[in-house]
Amino acid sequence: MTHLSEGKLYIKKRTFPQYLTSFVFLMPFFIATLTELVGLPSIVKYSIDVAWVILAVVLICRKSLFLRREMLPIIILVAVFFIYCLIDYLLHFQSIFYFLWGVRNNFRFFIAFFAFATFFDTDDAKVNLKFLDVLFWINAVVTAVQFFALGYNQDYLGGIFGVVRGCNAYTIIFFCIVVGKSVLAFMDKQENMFICFAKCGISLIIGAMAELKIYFLLFVIILFVSLFLTSFSYRKLLIVLISVVFLFFGNNLLVAIFGTSSQITLSRIFELATQQNYATAEDLNRLSALPTISNTILRSIPEKLFGLGLGNCDTSTFALCNTPFFESHADLHYTWISSAFMFLETGYIGFTIYLGFFVICCVYAIISLKKNTENKLFSQLAIITSIVCFIVIFYNSSMRAEIAYVAYFVLALPFIARSNSQLN
Repeated sequence: MTHLSEGKLYIKKRTFPQYLTSFVFLMPFFIATLTELVGLPSIVKYSIDVAWVILAVVLICRKSLFLRREMLPIIILVAVFFIYCLIDYLLHFQSIFYFLWGVRNNFRFFIAFFAFATFFDTDDAKVNLKFLDVLFWINAVVTAVQFFALGYNQDYLGGIFGVVRGCNAYTIIFFCIVVGKSVLAFMDKQENMFICFAKCGISLIIGAMAELKIYFLLFVIILFVSLFLTSFSYRKLLIVLISVVFLFFGNNLLVAIFGTSSQITLSRIFELATQQNYATAEDLNRLSALPTISNTILRSIPEKLFGLGLGNCDTSTFALCNTPFFESHADLHYTWISSAFMFLETGYIGFTIYLGFFVICCVYAIISLKKNTENKLFSQLAIITSIVCFIVIFYNSSMRAEIAYVAYFVLALPFIARSNSQLN
């Protein structure tokens, strides 16, 4: 990997774990290209699993992770969560394959988080964030071709993330990270005004073409939080005014493409939040999913507290991991919503522990920011991303998909050591 030091480019020496960690970070952006464009089998995405499993072994065998005091609360929380899920599953045992699949689908991101914090340094983090900026412009071009030339829109408009249904869920997290970083950098006088405004405007236009109404809300939240995380300047007033214009234009573009039913208004947001179902008359609504599940499926107190066991509600293309619960309750579309999925399998206790991970990341990022560390952008972006993750968990299932690796990378930024000399 190329780095910049004292004005000179140099090729940084990498260890095997560092290569694997970079692979975990990069691969989510190339899965669609490899499977949909090149034509490789979809099993190629499981190459990431090989990488994180090896990284898990390396992390366990080496002492550097456990000797870092700032990592201790998260290490304890993840360990408690795993022990809880293991004991809970022993009480709801169905198949070892269900449990292993559940562990894979949920704990792989924690392993990636620890790998990012352990094997990346600040140079790696900066290079990766710049790489995301480059991908943003590539994605804009690809998305334009998909929309105008190929006719894709809504759930099938994913840019570099492909054209299969639901691929635009990847775009939400990707845009929040890139635009969040850009807004923070602009407010801190580290990014050009026109580049920042271009990213904001393009992301909202693509959000309209893909009918990502949630992104409009997240954009406002990113802007609002950024105002509190940065010092006062006239740049804040300028970006607020420009953003209002962009939001107005994006909202009108939504109406022009998809009709008045797609218009974003306070009444429409309230209506969507309080409706009983999402896509069909039988499925779950995002915000009412947990109480609905609690009243109709998890009826006993033990079931509400502990769920049905990690992996016992999961689904897979592998027959060994496809559960009876999914086959009988697939119409609920609970797999579309991370919060519903996690609650079904681990109950209120497990779901609370899971959310605690993002709370701890946010709290540590705030503490790190108050210490006025050298890379305050890392802490600021981690705060925004933790809030975005918290919301997205209740919105869709992208925090269970490969794009979540990128979100966990950002959450790990405040924990990343200044140089790998501290780790070796």
